[in-house]
Amino acid sequence: MRIKGGKNEQHKEQCKKNRRLLTKLERRNRAFELVQSSMSATQRQYASEVLYMDYMSSEDSDYEEIEDPITEERERKLACYITKKLPWEKTSLTSLKSRLDRAYHNSLSSHARAMSKPRKVGGLSTRPAPEGPSWAVRQPDDETA
Repeated sequence: MRIKGGKNEQHKEQCKKNRRLLTKLERRNRAFELVQSSMSATQRQYASEVLYMDYMSSEDSDYEEIEDPITEERERKLACYITKKLPWEKTSLTSLKSRLDRAYHNSLSSHARAMSKPRKVGGLSTRPAPEGPSWAVRQPDDETA
């Protein structure tokens, strides 16, 4: 049905995005296990409140065109991931997620680090804010970080 309607490629892209979000959540949960012993009880409580899909920023694939020097055929190769900033995310949540991302990255072998694709911020997400804790989620009338 999707193939007839021309929506198969769109479906594949959405599945990839959802898988990346789930993978990101799994990486952060793994990092939390690594660093929770060095966190205060309050920091552990905060992390447990936001380690859910609703708080993971979306990522889009960014491709580059590469020409095969022998066949001269052009192909698309994944260059990096473009992360969409969550406009409702407070600085305290951003800091927590960055800490977990660094812990995960540092836990990788040198080969795995070299193989991982870089990520860069590009654009704002249009996803609405979850009904989350006030320390993490900026409310529409809240201008503080």
